[in-house]
Amino acid sequence: MNPAPPCPLCERPTRLLLRSRDYHFGRAGEYEVWQCPGCGLGQTQPPLSDEERRAAYPAAYACFRRANRPATGWRRRLSATVLRGFGYDGTDAWPMPALLVRGLAAVRGWTWQPPPPPPGRLLDVGCGSGAYGGSLLALGWQVDGIEPDPDAAARARQAGLQVHTCGLLEAELPPAEYDVITLWHVLEHLDDAVAGLRHLRPALRPGGLLIVETPNLAAWVARLTGPYWFHLDLPRHRLHFTPMSLRRALEQASFQVRSLRHIPNPHGLAGALAYRLGRAAVRWWLPVQMAGWGVGLTTAALGRGDVIRAVAM
Repeated sequence: MNPAPPCPLCERPTRLLLRSRDYHFGRAGEYEVWQCPGCGLGQTQPPLSDEERRAAYPAAYACFRRANRPATGWRRRLSATVLRGFGYDGTDAWPMPALLVRGLAAVRGWTWQPPPPPPGRLLDVGCGSGAYGGSLLALGWQVDGIEPDPDAAARARQAGLQVHTCGLLEAELPPAEYDVITLWHVLEHLDDAVAGLRHLRPALRPGGLLIVETPNLAAWVARLTGPYWFHLDLPRHRLHFTPMSLRRALEQASFQVRSLRHIPNPHGLAGALAYRLGRAAVRWWLPVQMAGWGVGLTTAALGRGDVIRAVAM
């Protein structure tokens, strides 16, 4: 067993929460998650060498492969309608009551959400192949990205992004350059989240928004499924946040949290069932997805969902 590491946020001694392995790619080895009894932050042990870190992110990693597919037919009109619910001028939107349009946008916001208009300049940290940033270009945003994987960064450039091919702390960012900075399931991959957030702070314009989404270690499904919880994603997830620890990390980096909410997600439960049964396809079976969404919606409504999203300034 590894020695108990101190909490990187409040420096209290941590306790061993669980042991697990890389169920996603089936790599050999066991890892531990130690949790702070104060703020709830979890951290993965042992540390990874540079070589181990590179090996943990194969070319099959989802965000390296993801690409935008232009919507056609009724999907294009539905997309335009949803965009109107986000405050954008959705050309070809269906004529619908405003309340219904806002409801559609709220549901779409569980898996994809643009920043509020008007468009400006945005930095997408951990942009992968540029799927998210590329979707914003058509809305009028200027999008830069940070992506350490060279192949994924090349795809993001093909999608139209300007990309720093390096780690977050190595990126040279102009001061007060961005209206919005996004970290979609990125913060948990950092060894030092506060250092990363502090590096971003000067690059955000006064009044600009920082949007962070990350798994929630305090989720009910995380407690229920333990080492099989899909969002552990060991050893790639180095930190495991709770609402309290995410808020504390943002505040230590001099951000002011405007909102922090729970986002419905089916994969915590669906992925855990697939891992437990040793069959990856189980995650996508319709009954399993339906059960995942049912539990995901319920736990998010009760403030114990699998995913949390913070907006800060």
